[in-house]
Amino acid sequence: MPGKRSSRKQIQHFCCPYCDRRLWRAGSTKHFLFYTEAAQIRQYVNVSHKSAALLASQGAYVDRNSWIEEFFCGEHGKLWLKLNRNPAGQLTSQIATSKDWQQSTQTINPEVPNPSVSEYSYRMSRAPSGRLSYCRR
Repeated sequence: MPGKRSSRKQIQHFCCPYCDRRLWRAGSTKHFLFYTEAAQIRQYVNVSHKSAALLASQGAYVDRNSWIEEFFCGEHGKLWLKLNRNPAGQLTSQIATSKDWQQSTQTINPEVPNPSVSEYSYRMSRAPSGRLSYCRR
């Protein structure tokens, strides 16, 4: 009977690019990449020039085979990786760049502070406090 075998062995594990330890998925959403120009679509999606032009004329093309996802390393903390699925179904990973963040859906650039937060609040949230506060009873 087909489908009775466990597919647990097919799960792919990723390693930290800095220390080669195993990375753990943080459970974040997948932020898929999109492309607006025919040249980008042709380069990253591997379609013909004619198909790329057609897809570009319809608007932004969301690539469901490339996304940014959050991972956790025990030594380096939170890492954002760009994952690519090849036609064979294997995933390749690399560190997400600022260019990848600009082409991702439903995201803001994590390197730029939130514009709705004042400069004073941002600076104070990053500064170490001079004293520890605790509650006395």
